[in-house]
Amino acid sequence: MSEKKLPRKEANRITHILDQSLPTDERFPVDIKQVALELTPLFNDDPITDVQGHRLNRFEGALAKDPDGDRWAIFYNNNIQHSGRINFTLAHELGHYMLHRNEAGPEGFECGKEDMLNPDSAYKQREDEANVFAASLLMPIHDFRMQIEKEAFSFDLLSHCADRYGVSLTSALLRWLECTSERAIGVFSEDGYMHWAKPNKKALSSGKYFATRSGPIAVPDNSLAAEQSFSFDARDGVRHEPGVWFEDESVIEHTLYSEKYEKTLTVLLLDPVDGYSCLDEQPEPDVADYFSRDD
Repeated sequence: MSEKKLPRKEANRITHILDQSLPTDERFPVDIKQVALELTPLFNDDPITDVQGHRLNRFEGALAKDPDGDRWAIFYNNNIQHSGRINFTLAHELGHYMLHRNEAGPEGFECGKEDMLNPDSAYKQREDEANVFAASLLMPIHDFRMQIEKEAFSFDLLSHCADRYGVSLTSALLRWLECTSERAIGVFSEDGYMHWAKPNKKALSSGKYFATRSGPIAVPDNSLAAEQSFSFDARDGVRHEPGVWFEDESVIEHTLYSEKYEKTLTVLLLDPVDGYSCLDEQPEPDVADYFSRDD
């Protein structure tokens, strides 16, 4: 029985090669197509030989095996407009190849946003692992930390990271939440309700989170997110006293509203605290739960 492959370890294998072989000015964003076509033949006897856009009715990406040979192909939905989503989709399918191709059925893997809701735990685990692989390959943790160290949070900082790594602003935020030393929560909302809310470990362990997996939660009436309009003050951050987001704590709210998509991305920064308590009521979802959603 072959050893189970770990998503971060497999991504780090490729990251090490890219770090050693590419000049600094060509290192990012990662060219997933080039990685797939040039490196998979070095790793395996059944390489990826084709990467292309395709008409995929309800899927964002797919990994398919040639029925007549030991070759694989990655397809992405050519209706996707956002380059960051395309890049993440390609990296996600490369993750399936590196981690799961021996588990693939005759149709390979076909992946869409709704598939994250599939109740099959094994299926969801594969999707989560492909997302972790993609995030680790596109935004290596050592380089990401170099970008944000000693930098205060701002949407300009996130935009820099999104541009550097060729990902969406949402993906850059989720990576920032993993890396930051601050207590922080990311919230994605639409029509006054949270689609998801991601606390980092420091926020969660101090009891600050929104249990969106239990059902829709309205954004607070007096929050900037509730206004659903763009303003520079909201983007740059406004401090709220206790009673707005949390009854017992003040927060700094940074909110960015997209008039084009009518969706809101919010970052809540909480003041430092000395100690943390472990909570069992709301286990922290893996960050993979949020990648490639609502970009």
